[in-house]
Amino acid sequence: MKRHIIFFLTILTIFTYRAQSQDSYLGFSLGTSIPRSDFSASEDLFSNGYAIPGFTVSFEGIYFPLPVIGVGGVLGFGSLYANSDVYQEDLIDFAYSQSEIPMFGSPPTQDDFGLESGFWNYVNLLVGPELSIPFGRFQAGIRGQAGFTFAFYPTREFYYSEGSNTLDILAKGSSASFAYSYGGSLLYKSRSGTGVKISADYLSTKVSYDLDMDVVNNNVDYNLTRPGNIDIDALSLTLGFFYSF
Repeated sequence: MKRHIIFFLTILTIFTYRAQSQDSYLGFSLGTSIPRSDFSASEDLFSNGYAIPGFTVSFEGIYFPLPVIGVGGVLGFGSLYANSDVYQEDLIDFAYSQSEIPMFGSPPTQDDFGLESGFWNYVNLLVGPELSIPFGRFQAGIRGQAGFTFAFYPTREFYYSEGSNTLDILAKGSSASFAYSYGGSLLYKSRSGTGVKISADYLSTKVSYDLDMDVVNNNVDYNLTRPGNIDIDALSLTLGFFYSF
């Protein structure tokens, strides 16, 4: 194991002192954000995200104080769709299983209730190192970054009435949480200093929210508030443009 570490450090040192000079750059990327793990699962109302793929956009800059070692920052935004069909089924099952809140009649069918569901949104502010190796007009890099994500749980509103009785459920929330990301990219630079870049990055963070359920049964108001935490794990695949300086 020690030999492998020494070998890697030797190769890195050779690249650092012999590689062609790297240009720092500013870039813009756009692509798709694919939910992973519990974020895409749809089995647990309070720990799964019921998320399906959406889009992501990011602005980034990388500065190279050494030929192959740089440090950069990313300001990114992601928006993903929410699987409302499966979510509403689990939401009704949860509401009618609460023994402390008396319900009425049988669970509603889809024609009887209204459900509105928003989007998963998050804003990332991340910084970290990058190891980048040039070959010709191409440049391949790997990076790790950390920082904060401002995540917004999709606002989900459910309403059902049966005579004078009503069932209202509202789930929403937002939070700022520690986040980390790692990934890689491949750049192609033209003679003018502009170029294109393809990237793949994996983001991990979380968001907190509250589910408020209000039931009016026989003119008596019952309320239940339940907090939840969702782990956000998403793979971003993007195509971007950059300008080197």
